[in-house]
Amino acid sequence: MPVELTAACMGGPRAELGETPRMDARTGELLWTDITGGNVHVGTVAGASFELLRSLDVAGMAGPATPLPEPGTGWVMARESELIHLAYDGVISKLAAPEAARPTAFNDGAADTEGNLWVGSMGKNGVAGEGRLWRFDTSGNGQVVLDGIGISNGLDFSADGRHAYYVDTSTRVLRRFDIDPQEGIIGSTDVVSFPAGEGDPDGLVVDDAGCIWVALWDGWAVHRYAPEGELLAVVHVPVQRPTAVALAGNLLIITTCSGWLADGWEQEQPDAGKLFCVTVGVGGPTARAYRGPLSISVVEDREGAR
Repeated sequence: MPVELTAACMGGPRAELGETPRMDARTGELLWTDITGGNVHVGTVAGASFELLRSLDVAGMAGPATPLPEPGTGWVMARESELIHLAYDGVISKLAAPEAARPTAFNDGAADTEGNLWVGSMGKNGVAGEGRLWRFDTSGNGQVVLDGIGISNGLDFSADGRHAYYVDTSTRVLRRFDIDPQEGIIGSTDVVSFPAGEGDPDGLVVDDAGCIWVALWDGWAVHRYAPEGELLAVVHVPVQRPTAVALAGNLLIITTCSGWLADGWEQEQPDAGKLFCVTVGVGGPTARAYRGPLSISVVEDREGAR
């Protein structure tokens, strides 16, 4: 039987759509976003509490922020259809606009063990099947590696870099990609299919044991799966929409959503949109850095996309 745990609220500002928590190894700080609020929140984790240090307004939909390798150099961030450089003081520099001509916005992503940045998009305003998954390599070259996506969501990599775990929420499937360091995706296997009515798979993280924690939007829970798909643990979350997860030591940190809930949600789930956490007995890596240049070029054709 799966282990059952319960998460507790650790505070933080209320997000309309909290997402993409990341532990930054350079500072030891937690970074997370409010996608629709257009904010990046930065703070410290002490035990089961979070102290906000600053919030940065990025003036657009706030996608994942990925650290650069060196201290003080900020992050590469997906914002709306663009990649930007976000400095510690909030100064923004535009790098590239891979999705500018499309009805899409970037949603989630992560760097792999080699320092390549992967980031995926989703259709806006109900547009279906227009999302794409991009890979920006350590030479700064960006190319689509997967297209026809509904909602590009959770993405993380095995410690050896040979596999990626990925969710297109619209398919309700957790997939494992076989990864080649030069070619990107070379194979795909369905690992978990999520039954309708039990929550939609959203953000994820791979722990030090190689297992996958998946947040379940509308599922009031986070699940942990073995690499081959066995359900190992259920974390009950006292809000309807857990969105994404990260590990800070053996503390699982969960972002949540307060937007688009039924009337009266404040009484049933007063902490919706805040951070939650639970001790899980296993750790995970801090956010991996993008190790390419800030001069990014984009290949617009879909050759090689799966």
